Amino acid sequence: MSGQPLQAEKGLTPPAIPENPTFVDFPCFSVDPAFRRLPAAEQKEGIRGFVETLAQSRKDLQVRSYLGIGLRHDTDFFFWAIAKDLAPFQDFAADLMRTRLGHYLKSSYNFLAMTRPSQYNPGHLPAFEAGEAPRKYLFLYPFVKSREWYLLPFEERRRMMRGHMSTGELYPMVRLNTTYSFGLGDQDFVLAFETDQPAAFEDLVQRLRESEASRYTVRDTPFILGQRCADGEALIKGLGL
Repeated sequence: MSGQPLQAEKGLTPPAIPENPTFVDFPCFSVDPAFRRLPAAEQKEGIRGFVETLAQSRKDLQVRSYLGIGLRHDTDFFFWAIAKDLAPFQDFAADLMRTRLGHYLKSSYNFLAMTRPSQYNPGHLPAFEAGEAPRKYLFLYPFVKSREWYLLPFEERRRMMRGHMSTGELYPMVRLNTTYSFGLGDQDFVLAFETDQPAAFEDLVQRLRESEASRYTVRDTPFILGQRCADGEALIKGLGL
């Protein structure tokens, strides 16, 4: 035996674990129609508790609200929660479910991910980490690449991704938030695009279908579109409650 570590003998690179990642969570909900049939007083109480819970100041958690009703059949609204740990997401969800309205919410999707430097563009920051103001619309979806993609030489993958990113640069009105979900969920990435111009995002996605890298996409659905709400009261009003 040479005494060299096994990893060195096999030419393996050491782990690149991010030192201080930011975690993101996107819980998506639909409202049971039975809530709308409750007596007005019960609805009012349920809404009051829900709005108060959303308005609570949480030093360890940021929450953005998005209205999806009328835009997708299974998601009336969703949140974009941001924290440095996973526990705040669970506390937030439990607090919402304790409200009267929470008893009538169905979880349609939940996407968990985290930030880390990009392999292909290390200087890139997600829009929310770069301090950019939220845009009017958020297009959210999970993303899965094929195993064949990860077995390609890194330089070949980087070449294809540079072409992919060059297309994105033609659409400065669309801001990208890429987060990583390997082992945290059923997807490799969670992508969140922000824009004030939905038509621009549609055109961008159509263009990206033509990129060389897209042939290695296994799944990029469901697409969930939401309109940003300033607060819980605006969200409730948008839901027609």
